[in-house]
Amino acid sequence: MNKICNYFDFAIEEIQRTYGHRVTIGRQALHKFGRNESAGTSEVDIISFGGDPVRSATNSIDSFSSSNAADTQTLRVEGVTISGNDLTFSVQNITLTGQTRGVLATPLSRVTRIANVANTTRTLGSVYVYENTAISGGVPTDASKIGNQMTIAAQSSQFSGTSVTSNNYFLMTNVYAYLEKKQAATANIILRQGQIPYIQREIHSGSVGTNRYMDHDFAPFIIIPPNSDITMTSISDSVGTDIVAGFHGFFADIRTY
Repeated sequence: MNKICNYFDFAIEEIQRTYGHRVTIGRQALHKFGRNESAGTSEVDIISFGGDPVRSATNSIDSFSSSNAADTQTLRVEGVTISGNDLTFSVQNITLTGQTRGVLATPLSRVTRIANVANTTRTLGSVYVYENTAISGGVPTDASKIGNQMTIAAQSSQFSGTSVTSNNYFLMTNVYAYLEKKQAATANIILRQGQIPYIQREIHSGSVGTNRYMDHDFAPFIIIPPNSDITMTSISDSVGTDIVAGFHGFFADIRTY
């Protein structure tokens, strides 16, 4: 316990020394979990729909719909809005209208989570939050417009990435990855971080296989500065590789007093 406290103290001092901010570490933790059931030989984000989610320079993500016409549940959508290079956390409820496009009350720049958190029934379809585009059966026909997806099976989005807002730092304590089921495959897992508007850079990597997994604790913690995107990607030696990955950490709030 004392060792963990020392890591927090070190992170607080390093943030002030490197970035000039005084921060407070509260009780807000983050656990991100993602899955790509069909990863292939090209680098791709570890996310359920198998593409790369929209990360927009504007608040262009404004739409949602389900792949099943019977869905009318109310879901929670978390994400960030953008102004210049500053990100602000946003959470809102959406009420599904089946396969018919609905409009977000607050358009987003990134969608970090979609979840069915307060219903007694599951959705019968997968739910998409996206930039306004053509849809077929409630599903965007252009996958490059998708901000995130909530799958039928999980009833939550499966995206091993997030964004850090303008008033926070993120202290990453652990990263992990493994193959979901026994497969004759191996994959490289890459952890990337980038502060807007700059490119994302690799900050950690590992490999997973039939009898090999990735599980790394960071000591000291990795410090992710404000207005940053965090992404985990994979490159497999086979098509159709089922990969799970995620990370844990704590938020540190910038003090304004």
